[in-house]
Amino acid sequence: MSSSSKSASIIAQVESILFAAGKPLSLKKLADILKVTVGDVEAAVTELEKKLRDGEHGLEIILHQGEAVMATRPEHSDLVSEFIKAEELGDLTRPQLEALSVLAYRGPLAKSELEQVRGVNCSLILRNLMIRGLVEPVNSEASLPRYQVTVDFLRYLGLSSVKELPEYENFVKDDNLNQAIAASEANKDATEQTQSALAL
Repeated sequence: MSSSSKSASIIAQVESILFAAGKPLSLKKLADILKVTVGDVEAAVTELEKKLRDGEHGLEIILHQGEAVMATRPEHSDLVSEFIKAEELGDLTRPQLEALSVLAYRGPLAKSELEQVRGVNCSLILRNLMIRGLVEPVNSEASLPRYQVTVDFLRYLGLSSVKELPEYENFVKDDNLNQAIAASEANKDATEQTQSALAL
């Protein structure tokens, strides 16, 4: 692969990760994910920032104190605010309801565990549920954040605990859910072991 092709590939990968993350990421973390140098990532972020700034795009890259985040351009802030407000007031989509149900009955779960159960990427779903105040990240000793339903979610349903959900005990013991979550844990352990081995 030529140097120009490699640079273009890194730029595209950085763009994808920043879009999916929806939050600031350090250049070092991006470099670790892509297995390239921090300098490679910094060059890619700078080029991506220029590309979005010079073109007719609704997004921009903000680089601050060694962290990069993809955000909407300031001139579209009113439009985005209206959209978010409509999302908060509108009905939940089927994928959002499914994710919310899994978290209600089996949370807290890592995003990877939720995705293993549902079989799809849940980044945007989790983001929208957090915007609505129905899901929240919880402190965890694990490296990955875990998510659970909020007190507001329970209040909307008139419940004081998730244990009051219909057929709670049956869903907690569901073998299919247990297998999916166990598979996610196994994949995560294998990844961590591989990363540890490579670091030696």
